[in-house]
Amino acid sequence: MVKFTVKQKLQALNLLKEGYSSCSVAQMIGTGSHQLIDTWAAQYQHFGVKGLEIRHTSQNYRGQFKLQVLNWRKEHDETYQNTAIHFKIATPSLICTWQKRFDEGGLDALFTKRGRPPMNKLPKKPVKYTSSELSELERLRLENRQLHIENDYLKKVEALARRKDAQRKKNGPSSKS
Repeated sequence: MVKFTVKQKLQALNLLKEGYSSCSVAQMIGTGSHQLIDTWAAQYQHFGVKGLEIRHTSQNYRGQFKLQVLNWRKEHDETYQNTAIHFKIATPSLICTWQKRFDEGGLDALFTKRGRPPMNKLPKKPVKYTSSELSELERLRLENRQLHIENDYLKKVEALARRKDAQRKKNGPSSKS
């Protein structure tokens, strides 16, 4: 994607003022899209030269604000560009991204935080049990161990029975007279 300087953007807007269409201006400066020229014009009209400056903001919008923006856009049936101007958002494509996230992931997708969640730096405290809880815990552990032993025993008995059946089938019917 080609980045244009403020000077280049102002030259394009001067061509618009001279009467050229946004399509012809786009061809003259090589943007490939007349919509970009229209966006520059709208940003210049509402924010002046500051609206044309390239911004690298790391603005962190809250989920409630995102929802408010999307609802306003839907209620007023507005474009992303006009919605961005109304809410003083630098890039209209950001609203488009919010809309896609909302459509794909629902309301929760708007309330996600950026970046990796913080690591818990506090060590986990050991759980302290009362004597009655300890005795209950010990009883449950013992019962669990007994059930594991019983389960293993039943598996071995079943395997032994299968082995005897397989051996009986291999040897054929026994002839006892």
